[in-house]
Amino acid sequence: MVKRVRGEVTWESYGEAFRLFLRGATVATASRIALVVGTWLSLMNQGRAIVNGHAPWIKVALNYLTPFVVASLGYLAARRRRNVERLAALLADPRP
Repeated sequence: MVKRVRGEVTWESYGEAFRLFLRGATVATASRIALVVGTWLSLMNQGRAIVNGHAPWIKVALNYLTPFVVASLGYLAARRRRNVERLAALLADPRP
């Protein structure tokens, strides 16, 4: 069951994570990262072809899709309930 912990959405099962992804929970964060990284990758790898008017659009699309998926996975991993609980326990531990 998707729950909120300290204002953040958390998940337990992969189905819940997938539903969060489909509902667009990762879009704001992942799209900014994909825009920067995808542009950089496209310029580095396909820059000459783009300038010459022969852009390989499938490759350019993958240059944006790949960082979007990776950033989405990172976003979801940080919000997995057991990871959030583990971090909260570490932060609450009074040991130096």
